[in-house]
Amino acid sequence: MTGPNRQLVAFDVRRHLRRKSFWIASLMVPAFMVLLGFLVQSSESAIRKSSDVSGLTSFAFHYADYSGLIDADLAKRVGGSIATNVDKAKEEVKIGKIQTLIVYPSDVARGKIQIFENNVGLVGDQKSTAFARQLLQMSVARTVDSPQIVKSLTASAEVTRAGYRNGVPDPGLAAVAVPMLFLFVYFTMTIFLGNQIIGGFAEEREQKIREVLFVDVTASSVFLARMVATTVLGALQLAIMAIPLIIAYFAIGPSLGLPLPAFNTWVLDSSKMLVGFATLLLGVAMMIAVHAAVGAKIKSVREGSAFGTLFIIAMFSPSYILGVISENPGSLAVQTMTYFPLTAPSTLLFRNALGNISLLELVISMTVVAITSVVTTLAAIRIYRGGQALPNKSKPLNAGTA
Repeated sequence: MTGPNRQLVAFDVRRHLRRKSFWIASLMVPAFMVLLGFLVQSSESAIRKSSDVSGLTSFAFHYADYSGLIDADLAKRVGGSIATNVDKAKEEVKIGKIQTLIVYPSDVARGKIQIFENNVGLVGDQKSTAFARQLLQMSVARTVDSPQIVKSLTASAEVTRAGYRNGVPDPGLAAVAVPMLFLFVYFTMTIFLGNQIIGGFAEEREQKIREVLFVDVTASSVFLARMVATTVLGALQLAIMAIPLIIAYFAIGPSLGLPLPAFNTWVLDSSKMLVGFATLLLGVAMMIAVHAAVGAKIKSVREGSAFGTLFIIAMFSPSYILGVISENPGSLAVQTMTYFPLTAPSTLLFRNALGNISLLELVISMTVVAITSVVTTLAAIRIYRGGQALPNKSKPLNAGTA
């Protein structure tokens, strides 16, 4: 096979691979959504399997019954243990040794059912509050045949709940607001910078700038300079657009009836802020590297649209299972998203805000993200260097040869 024919075959192969990669990326979007749905369903199935045949959710809790109405056998079947020393049990709840303590008063019609709980998620109070009422109602129903009497005895029962986190009363959403800001910044920067990076590399290749740049400098230098410059310029553009909007919101927002954040109630947790900032930096660095690798490979922005859609879906996917992340962080779906590189930053930022991630999980997941960033950057440089010599279809393949 002659030289020009060999070049023509090589060009056709590369063009076929580019088209094939585009369709693979397009098919990966629904495939990822199907996988996400499977993980969510498996987590929800595990939660449903923890329900007792009586309809009560089974979970470990302690209780004290001064009313004598609670059926001890039913309470045991759904995970209950009798607390012999209520004061000691309350202290164990604060330090996390006991998850939930339910105290039933001697007179449930006039007194209040007290719940002391070590918070794991944001909606744990809804589960435990409903559970305490249902356990009382079903216990009374086992001894009283009249539904009207059961309803009159249990419907008026009031429930109070005290939540704790890390040994102190849990401020609730006020402790989540600041860590969630890192998540918002991560979403915004990734979406904005991703389009900028892919578009910049694609434009460079379309206009044949790459071959000119490689005359005087190395491909790795050009690639890193392009990636850093595009990131810095994109961040500046984002700041220029966002700062006036923020100033205008606080300046004229009250006059328009817009709510302002309650900064005085926000809790500044230094450890969460440090973890959030580190995760934000690693996450943005990884997504920049991934988008740069795609931009170095594609020939036009259109070819990168499917990949960009896949990255955005992966980035937002943890928000689809926020309830599972909050209530069941050990589930298969949450653990998979914690360690999968494309979903790890978002999942880490969610779990950091909720306060249900361990130090070991944090270290492993951040290490995975850091390694992915380095490996993807090195691979992107090789892709970028290898794409410089693709022949131009508009010119004869034997141009310039004698």
